[in-house]
Amino acid sequence: MPQGHKPQWNGQQLKLAVKSVLIDGKSKKAAAKQHNIPRSTLQRRLKEMSQNGGVVEDTQIGRPCTLTAEQEEELVSIIMDMESRLYGLTPENVRSVVFSFCKKYKVENRFNADKGMAGRKWLKLFLRRHPELSVRQPEKTSIQRAIGFNKAKVDKFYEILGKMLLNDDGSPRILPSQIYNVDESGFTINQNVRKIVAKKGKKNVGVLTSCEKGKTVTAVCCVSASGEYVPPAFIFPRVRYKPELLDRGPVGSIGLATKSGWINDTAFSAWFDHFVKSVQPKHRQSPTLLIMDGHTSHTNNIEVLQKAKENNVEILVLPSHCTHKLQPLDIAVFKSLNTFYDKEVDYWLKAHPGRAVAEANIAEIFTAAWGKSANIRNATSGFQKSGIHPYRNDLFTEDDFVGAEMTDKPEPDMTSETPALSGDSLITPQAVLAAQEQSDVPTTSELDGRCLLCMIWLAFLL
Repeated sequence: MPQGHKPQWNGQQLKLAVKSVLIDGKSKKAAAKQHNIPRSTLQRRLKEMSQNGGVVEDTQIGRPCTLTAEQEEELVSIIMDMESRLYGLTPENVRSVVFSFCKKYKVENRFNADKGMAGRKWLKLFLRRHPELSVRQPEKTSIQRAIGFNKAKVDKFYEILGKMLLNDDGSPRILPSQIYNVDESGFTINQNVRKIVAKKGKKNVGVLTSCEKGKTVTAVCCVSASGEYVPPAFIFPRVRYKPELLDRGPVGSIGLATKSGWINDTAFSAWFDHFVKSVQPKHRQSPTLLIMDGHTSHTNNIEVLQKAKENNVEILVLPSHCTHKLQPLDIAVFKSLNTFYDKEVDYWLKAHPGRAVAEANIAEIFTAAWGKSANIRNATSGFQKSGIHPYRNDLFTEDDFVGAEMTDKPEPDMTSETPALSGDSLITPQAVLAAQEQSDVPTTSELDGRCLLCMIWLAFLL
């Protein structure tokens, strides 16, 4: 058989060839030719049967599959679930998911480590083994093209949110004390300059700032619909974190360090540990819902997704370009927090003449602003104005979507067929991971019957 050609036979043909030799008395050459089986394959099967007392497992053509049948079925269910929630995995996403799973759990594979994903051939054979799946071009609907606050996209968000918050009879499935929103905001050692009273007609009016170019420290904040705040986490722009950077910071807060000062996968995973320790969701009867935006540090994070599953946390990602209307922290907390922070920097500079605000002062300044903005009224107002709690899927009217109306209109038809466009990503499902690391190479039973880590959104365009 020429190299690279797929065998044109199946297990049933091999069984018939074996029967022809053992029962009908035909020669191996004649039986192989009759049933279109390579003679070497038939000889190998007969040898295996002889060594195993006539018993042999069903034949599988080619190399064994990288994933087990259970793992592949789990992957199929994840792909179909994601697509049903309008957040389908691209072929590249699927290939990256499989590679990451095999790498984490040391599953033997022949994938290209440089590219960090399974090969195209693996995906082709995977789709052939599962004909219920196919690579499809998304329909050219307005929801795919929409940019910004689009009615169809928001309606879909509320549909999914309602299923997570309410039981079939309309009773609450998740209490407001267990609905959380997490988001990050950057704080620099330079305050935003506010208007001042100065001489009329003067060309240049200045105000003292800390320095010409300030460093950014990220604060990761989280609040519940009942007004309970998780102590914030600070991410400093440095290689190594120093505990003294949190002197006079908010009680219970934690400090982290990244080179840029912005959040990444490792920092968000550390924050999630802090969240679990503070909230203790594992010991609550009903799940804890964590609502967040689609930043890659949130979604491209296998550790967080696994920890969420293990700690009874369900994750819902907000639709892109809608956080200004749907994210409680953006709506009611961060605006006042940033305003108070700028004021506190002004006060600090005036109280320390000749000195500049340094990284070591940010936690102290933030604490004063946090105490004025992180209150129950702001928290509950944010969830109410976003329609998350109390749950309202009719909160926004047609007037709220006027800015997105043009995105609903079809583009001019320049050819006989208008090409479909891929658009904004929408909603994630509950981030479900079921792997439990009990050995270096876990078996199906060791993974509690759910064999594939749902490492979603590895390469989404957000």
